[in-house]
Amino acid sequence: MTLALLHLAPREDPWATLRAVRAYARKAQARGASLLLLPELLFGKAPVLGLEEALKELAAEAGLLLLAGYMAEEGRRRKNHLAAFPEGPSYDKVHPYLAEGEEGDEGVAPGEGPVLLRAGMVFGLALCYDLDFPELFRAYALGGAEGFLVGTAWPGAYRELMAVLARARAAENQAYLLLASREDTGSPSLAVGPDGRLLGVREEEGLLLFSPDLEFQRAYRAKYPLLRHRREEAYRVR
Repeated sequence: MTLALLHLAPREDPWATLRAVRAYARKAQARGASLLLLPELLFGKAPVLGLEEALKELAAEAGLLLLAGYMAEEGRRRKNHLAAFPEGPSYDKVHPYLAEGEEGDEGVAPGEGPVLLRAGMVFGLALCYDLDFPELFRAYALGGAEGFLVGTAWPGAYRELMAVLARARAAENQAYLLLASREDTGSPSLAVGPDGRLLGVREEEGLLLFSPDLEFQRAYRAKYPLLRHRREEAYRVR
């Protein structure tokens, strides 16, 4: 299977951004991709009326699974959302970013927990600051995840930290990790292998296409069975 990441900056308004996404979705499908991952909050930090229906139509039109990051409103609560279109599921960012003196996820309610996506392989969904929390990714791996799909708007000043965390989350769980960054942040989009190797990087606007080697992953996990070697009873601090 072929997966695609879109390295893109928001346009002047959400609908202009959507038009850009539509053009890249067609290109991704023409190049054989069955899934397209978008960055975090690509359509802005406010909910956009009609966006979900438009994304559903775009995914159906392009003939691929579209993973889109955007702000959703549920009652009086806002959620930083990563949703699969046209049919779901959707994930709400478990760890809102709240750092003194920096713009983050103010006013955003945390998500309730992990969400798996089954689409040719099993993926765990995550957004940006979630990368700092290995517990989420280990929960995914124990739940059967073979890969992680991560949308980010990670500041370029911390791009090296982002890459370290992405490679660590992949290696410690022996899973593929695909990370789509917003082009305006100065951080790259990445594809990482289950052994932590960096397999693809996108710095300029456009698509990064990647085909996971599941046979390699199975052989690697069989040779180095990290998850089976865990000793939970030994991890309690006395």
